[in-house]
Amino acid sequence: MTYSENWNGYVALKAQSGKGVQASGAGGLLLPTSGGAGGLLTKQAVKSNIVRTDGQQLRGRHGSRRTAGTYTSELGIGRADPVWEALMRGAWSAADLTATQADVTSVTTSTSAIIGTSGSWITKGFRVGDVVRATGLPDAANNGVNLRIVGLTATVMTVAETLVANAAADTAFSIVRVGRVLINGAAGALPRTYFTIEEYEFDLDSSEVFTDCRWSRGMIRMNADGQLDTEFGWTGTGAVEALTGGSSPLLTSPTEPVSLSLAASESVIRFGSSDVADLTSFDFTLDLQPAAPSVVNKTGIAPDVFLGTMQVSMNMTLLRKDLQALADFNAETQLSVHLLAQENEASPTDFFSLFVPNFTLGGVAKSALAQTGGARTVTLSIPADLVGKDTRGGAFDPTTVKMQVSNAA
Repeated sequence: MTYSENWNGYVALKAQSGKGVQASGAGGLLLPTSGGAGGLLTKQAVKSNIVRTDGQQLRGRHGSRRTAGTYTSELGIGRADPVWEALMRGAWSAADLTATQADVTSVTTSTSAIIGTSGSWITKGFRVGDVVRATGLPDAANNGVNLRIVGLTATVMTVAETLVANAAADTAFSIVRVGRVLINGAAGALPRTYFTIEEYEFDLDSSEVFTDCRWSRGMIRMNADGQLDTEFGWTGTGAVEALTGGSSPLLTSPTEPVSLSLAASESVIRFGSSDVADLTSFDFTLDLQPAAPSVVNKTGIAPDVFLGTMQVSMNMTLLRKDLQALADFNAETQLSVHLLAQENEASPTDFFSLFVPNFTLGGVAKSALAQTGGARTVTLSIPADLVGKDTRGGAFDPTTVKMQVSNAA
């Protein structure tokens, strides 16, 4: 008898063409995992209320059935792009938005901005929270590095990084919003994307296949000296089957991402108006509040998976160096956070960017005084009730969350 070993299997996923249309064949994506409960079938136990004279119970029956799954992983370039797209209920943009002389005539640089002569960065499509790269600027140090846009007017693109100032007008430049951007979908146009998810085990040559699944939860966690851990959750209608032998796997040759995991040591977080160099932990959670209602149905399968309003919450812990967080909490200051996770490579570095533009703090908790050595910390909590869509318009995307990846596909 062959038993299944802990490591000898994988999780694959593929978007369906619609609800009830199981995906199959090539074109799926292998989701690297580091644990998690995986997909599970549960059934409601329906108790019998018959009273028996022998003091025993009449066996009950199975009621409605549900499927759900959770996978832990690590953030990496190209690892979970379809999952993030489904969670955001939007669509990745086309790759590489580029501005040249034809758009702004010429540019100069200050130590913190790229300044156009005419035209408009905003009309071209750039927004606060984008990551851009310059090429063709006369100062080599300004080219090929990831630049985070922190302020934007028609002609002034302010970035978080320090540039070499040059007042000579340059016309040989290009400014590129690298890779693809994902923001929340627009009202009346939110896609309902369903996935087939397969958990294949080589030792058994068998698969658990879950159909009509909707991704409903995503999390990113970061601690010092660690990888950027992720967790993804889905909810299904209850449709599941066990495939063996020639029927398994259903999703043939899923693409396996080859990128390294992104590490905290290569990441930077901008909180409010400055980068933080004293962060000890950060977590971000996106929850779509899924529900698969029970109905009178002989199959026990829910008619659909319904998603609610997106709930975004965060927590971060920093070394305590001032009382600014308390002042911001007291004043209900609108804040933003921008996580830029980069690969350990020579510039231009590949990256994953997460930008949350509009929230206020929900709590500021300092650590206790103690006899032992060490720094005091302050933990900032941002509950979902205090995170909302950015409605400022113009230079700001109409979104609660923005993601950007440097890979073109």
